Amino acid sequence: MAMSAFLQGMLGASSLAIGASVGVYLKPSRTLSAAIMAFGSGTLIAAIAFEIARKVYEETGFLPLTIGFAIGGVLFTTLSQYIDEHGGFLRNPASSRRYLLEKQQEQTQEPNILQRLSQVEVIQQLPETEKEAIANLVTPSYIKPGQAICREGEPGDYFYMIAQGEAEVIKGKKILTVLGPGEIFGEMSLLTGESRSATVISRTPMELYQLNQENFGQVLTLSPHLALALSRTLARRLRHSVDSHIAAQENLDRWREQLMEQVELDRLLREDTNTLKSLVKRSAPLAILVGTLLDNIPEATVIGMNSGAQHLGWSFLLAVFISNFPEALSSAAGMKQAGTPKSQILLLWFGVVLLSGIIAMLGYYLQDNTSLLVIGTAQAIAGGAILAMLASTMMPEAYELGGSSVSYSTIAGFLLGFLIAMISK
Repeated sequence: MAMSAFLQGMLGASSLAIGASVGVYLKPSRTLSAAIMAFGSGTLIAAIAFEIARKVYEETGFLPLTIGFAIGGVLFTTLSQYIDEHGGFLRNPASSRRYLLEKQQEQTQEPNILQRLSQVEVIQQLPETEKEAIANLVTPSYIKPGQAICREGEPGDYFYMIAQGEAEVIKGKKILTVLGPGEIFGEMSLLTGESRSATVISRTPMELYQLNQENFGQVLTLSPHLALALSRTLARRLRHSVDSHIAAQENLDRWREQLMEQVELDRLLREDTNTLKSLVKRSAPLAILVGTLLDNIPEATVIGMNSGAQHLGWSFLLAVFISNFPEALSSAAGMKQAGTPKSQILLLWFGVVLLSGIIAMLGYYLQDNTSLLVIGTAQAIAGGAILAMLASTMMPEAYELGGSSVSYSTIAGFLLGFLIAMISK
């Protein structure tokens, strides 16, 4: 039976090797990757609910279940943060982006910039992490009264946010409007590539924060919320435009499309080359291996514990197999994007498959030589760790790639997991 547990552990983890191979040699679309990842999350949530939580509750009660889940969540979160700090962050795109954003926040030199930017309308409702990332990229500019900031017909090279002062927007000889603190201008030329549609002249002394074309694209990459805020600003301006409604709507649709095309969170690693080189240098292969294994230890342990009860073991095994594929696919693609050699990526994931079999075998020995209370608590700890993994990696990654549409895939995955659990009873 120990060998059966070993083989089941490897079988459940074998989709990691398949997913890693696909992520290294192919480039699946963002939508497909998000759908698969969300579907796998749903199946695993169902497996946790019906194959771990219910079993532990029926055999040991609610208290061991609660304590185990709490310990599992704390252990996974703490160990994951520790491993990330020691070079394991590149094991998946979600942890890479989170680590990079944290490092960018630490490098912010002028906290006053963040306070000033918070007065700008499109910045006010952003999450703090996105505000801090933007603060690292803006350049302050101080304008005298009567100075032309940009002129009609000239190429657009900067996006401006007004922290203080007023400016007139002039088209031809007509003053269209007056801009004040908290407002923005210059974004349309950067989005469309067209020349400036109006001249902007300062009416009073002004404090501006500006972004060039490159940094503007990077800001949209770092902040999907800013892209949506800009889209709303464009819509509001177009409603007051003198253009026809049809032309305005066509422009709005085109600008929105261009905005969202730039909001690709996985570009974060591609564009910040200096930080990326530092990340790859610090990312030790051993730390990546330990971090990846940490994501899979709880699943392999439960497989080993359930290997003796086939109706439980095989239904949970299938859910793990389904969920592991998108996790490895996304992680391998992210590691490849960050410059990790293909051979190292594949060796890592095939090694995790083998180690998962060994862990499953240890799980079998644990359930065969300890009390029911200890087994139940151990399974609850594993369940809490799996939930923590889903909440911190797979589900955020799926949403970032596919948006709200991933909810349907998650529901479908959950229903399949539920059906498998009921049929296996």
